[in-house]
Amino acid sequence: MSTVVEIQAAIETLSFKERTELERWLRAGPAIPHEPSDLNPEEDTPELEAELLKAANSPLKPYCREEMQAVCDRILVEHRRK
Repeated sequence: MSTVVEIQAAIETLSFKERTELERWLRAGPAIPHEPSDLNPEEDTPELEAELLKAANSPLKPYCREEMQAVCDRILVEHRRK
């Protein structure tokens, strides 16, 4: 997925239960490499600009819709097993 709008649309296709499980997993998961910052994406600051530039210059490529759906499906299946 390449835009926040596409990611949001994919998340909106999940059921309430699936969204709740995804939120819980994202909050608890050690898969997040660092604590979320207090940056406000709605406020234009030098810190936000630095983070956006760092992300834009990273070697990662955006997920396509199918890849993101597969990742979400895998996460939900693994989470349900626990």
